[in-house]
Amino acid sequence: MQNSKNRVVHHTVQGIGFFFILLWVYAATAKLLDFEAFSVQLGQSPLLSAYAGVLVWLVPLSEYVLSGLLMFPKTRKAGLLGSLSLMTAFTTYIIIILNYADFVPCSCGGILESLGWTEHLIFNGVCVLLAASALIFETHRQSDKLTIRTGLISGGIVFFSTLAVVLLYWNSEQLIHNENPFIRRYSHGVQKIKRVDLQSSSYYLAGLDGNVVYLGNYNTPLKMGVLDLQKDSLFVQNLEVSEADLPSTAVQLRVSSPYFYLIDGQISRVLRGNLGKWNTNKRWDGPRAFSNYALRDTIHLIARAFDPHTGQLELVQIKLGDSLSSRSLTGILQKQVDGYFDVDGHLSHDYHTKQWVYTYNYRNSFRLLDPELKLMYTGHTLDTIARAQLRIDSISKPRQHKLTGSVLVNAGTYSHKALLYVHSKVKGRYEPAKTWERTETIDVYSLEDGSYRSSFYVYPEEDQRLTHFFVSDKRFYGFAGNHLVVYDLNLLLNVTH
Repeated sequence: MQNSKNRVVHHTVQGIGFFFILLWVYAATAKLLDFEAFSVQLGQSPLLSAYAGVLVWLVPLSEYVLSGLLMFPKTRKAGLLGSLSLMTAFTTYIIIILNYADFVPCSCGGILESLGWTEHLIFNGVCVLLAASALIFETHRQSDKLTIRTGLISGGIVFFSTLAVVLLYWNSEQLIHNENPFIRRYSHGVQKIKRVDLQSSSYYLAGLDGNVVYLGNYNTPLKMGVLDLQKDSLFVQNLEVSEADLPSTAVQLRVSSPYFYLIDGQISRVLRGNLGKWNTNKRWDGPRAFSNYALRDTIHLIARAFDPHTGQLELVQIKLGDSLSSRSLTGILQKQVDGYFDVDGHLSHDYHTKQWVYTYNYRNSFRLLDPELKLMYTGHTLDTIARAQLRIDSISKPRQHKLTGSVLVNAGTYSHKALLYVHSKVKGRYEPAKTWERTETIDVYSLEDGSYRSSFYVYPEEDQRLTHFFVSDKRFYGFAGNHLVVYDLNLLLNVTH
């Protein structure tokens, strides 16, 4: 009777061992057969992305080693202990995923990928029980003392495997947010909720006032689009300018209630009128051309201007007084190559915090200014392009150069409520090439400490890609062809904060 019972126990342990051999060999082989997808999935995981480069090899190797240990009676116990440890780690991983992540691609490989996270949790829980049961059965045949010892060892393995995954998650979060090795954390909860037909691809943001968006038009600069975000209705308003005040075609519209401004930095002219009256009634002219401007208040602009003494660009504050007078904001733009092309970038004003952000086009950095226009710190975007990669050719006239080649890093920015949104043009590690090619990526940074928070995709509209964008309240608005696309940021902002 005892021999019969021992045989049953022996075959049970052997059967569990064979099950884990098949499981580990299948899972490891499936990962390696689709290695690129496995790498991408690990890179997108909120727990493992910082260590994806190591784990992409370590996990399948561990699975093969465990299957080898389980094949031989002398090493079966070690194989079962290792299987218990690995399955406990996988189970802890899933529990954290279910509680702290909005979406994570499965990286198990093979048909296991078809399981949902809840089914995964149940399957892994059963596997943990099988491994623990096999260990108890294996040692119970030898002595009760050994069974107790094995039980304590198994309990310790479960505890430390769980702790290891928790610490891995915590440390990975710190690395991704503060010492990122160029691995993006995509928020799949950012979804498009609607689009508005603007019937033109030449609109740009001129100003915001509650639920009303004022739009300028590159092609018809004396026409203002007035978009009601609640009704999704667009009204086009003609702006009246006297013939003597007419600006050049480089003029752009800006709105800061109760005024609208027609600003032409090319000829250094600013026209102002009242919203609702739609005609300009004030004009300022100045001696110095400027570009890339934003309103600080009703009588000040922050802009970029050329310094003829140094041959470089600088930030300036322009005052609308008797004429346009400018004050240099020295030390903000940092020269790397020529002080002209290499400092090209985007100026953004956070109207809630009153801070300013200047993000370089051709390198991975941005400069944060306080409301008094003093430099607070230099932040860095995810990519590794720390120095502008430019090819500049000299042309005939002295101090004139032509940009003939470059690597664009940041295509556009917008700051809103202490967050910086950056339209990145550099592909990160472990990102699917096909997805990168057909989408645009927005990276989000906290302006409180410059840390990276999250990323999301913006998809084309009728084959028209995102060109520029803005953020209002908890929504992202992107210009793509003739449409303004709207994405819901609620889930991303809840996680970010």
